[in-house]
Amino acid sequence: MSVRIIAPLLFVLLLAPMAASQSIGETLQECPGTLTGSTEPSQIHLQLTDNPSEVVVMWATARRGNAVVEWDGQSADGDSYCYNHDMAFHMATMSDLTPGEEVTYRVGDGNDWSQEYKFTPIDIDANRFEWIAIADYGDSSEAVDVKEAIIADTTAQMVTISGDISYADGEQSTWDDWFVEQEESMTHIPWVTAVGNHENEPGYGFTPYAHRFDADGMKETEPFWFSRDFAGVHMVFMSTEHDYDLGSSQYAALEADLSAANANREQRPFVVVVAHKPMYSSNSYHGSEIALREAVEELYQTHGVDLVIAGHDHFYERTWPVFDEEPQNFGGEGGTLFGQGFGPIHIVAGNAGRTPYTEVDEPQPAWSAYREVDSFGYMKLIYDEGSRSLSFTFHRTDQTIGDQFTIQEGVVDEKEDDKSQLIPGFGTLLPLISLIGAAFFRRELALD
Repeated sequence: MSVRIIAPLLFVLLLAPMAASQSIGETLQECPGTLTGSTEPSQIHLQLTDNPSEVVVMWATARRGNAVVEWDGQSADGDSYCYNHDMAFHMATMSDLTPGEEVTYRVGDGNDWSQEYKFTPIDIDANRFEWIAIADYGDSSEAVDVKEAIIADTTAQMVTISGDISYADGEQSTWDDWFVEQEESMTHIPWVTAVGNHENEPGYGFTPYAHRFDADGMKETEPFWFSRDFAGVHMVFMSTEHDYDLGSSQYAALEADLSAANANREQRPFVVVVAHKPMYSSNSYHGSEIALREAVEELYQTHGVDLVIAGHDHFYERTWPVFDEEPQNFGGEGGTLFGQGFGPIHIVAGNAGRTPYTEVDEPQPAWSAYREVDSFGYMKLIYDEGSRSLSFTFHRTDQTIGDQFTIQEGVVDEKEDDKSQLIPGFGTLLPLISLIGAAFFRRELALD
């Protein structure tokens, strides 16, 4: 490149705002194509921070420049940055929002603007909260069916993805196309993600994921594990793709987070973990992630995790409340009503669009309550304060229901006549009882 070309490029770059961690040299080396092109915003999507009165909006342009968000008579400047893909990414924060009150916003560089969009900040102290959960998504025709179902669900306030999001696998234009495809939903409700193995891309690692999603305003140093509070629910997003063993920073963060959440059951009675690889799966393709189970299952049991939503295997499966491969409870009302404290119910929700894995382990393990292959769909979860319950429904894309159950605060006492009785406040004792029993059993085996 000649000096006559480099000089004006440097001048343009110096005028553009820079992310603090990115030097001019890095930008010239990694994404020189962002010095020219359109500033029309695209790939617009909302992201949550740990502050319910603020929401981050992220978007992309061909050319790097100013990053501005305007909402309801206010505005804020943001940051622009890039990685070794010739698209510029932008992030700005809408602050001092009133949870539960609709916001109108647009993004741009001060000259070129997006259209106006509307969203309602999530009220984490409301008496009801609804969200959609999916995993292993991509861009297939079946994934488009799931996308249209998500758009049609006008009461969902959020989408969670348990990893394997776009399946770019090193082809960065796939991410660009994927975000454009999801804009109709992502501009109105936040999508919150756990990282999967396909976010670790050949030649890129986790860099594209870290630049395109944001959990805490960290931009290029995205934390891969974090938590969020919602009405009635504390939600933990962990990474099965990073070290989670005892002594790791992730394990320490999980232990501290789950301990605090378990002590706050009066305000948020349910604890949900979102992760990619499943502790329990009877699919023959990947199956249960034994190392993960050995590392954190006891931690989840100790702190009373109610539900774990995973993916990785491309099918649907639900366990009974389970610990150490043993079902701890079979619920009431025909196995569809569960109390707390016996053990987490594990979901494999890897059927949002990828080719199904149809081979399953036979016989069906005792801990497996329900499973099906060759179906696509999404999970709808609803917290209701009136009943202090968390209900779960697996919706197929053909508009039929595949599975549903409810977790009720307290403990459901199984009766022979199948009429369940709720015992409030007893749930926190059962994880301890289970752990003591398991420890005694392991001690006896060791003595033998």
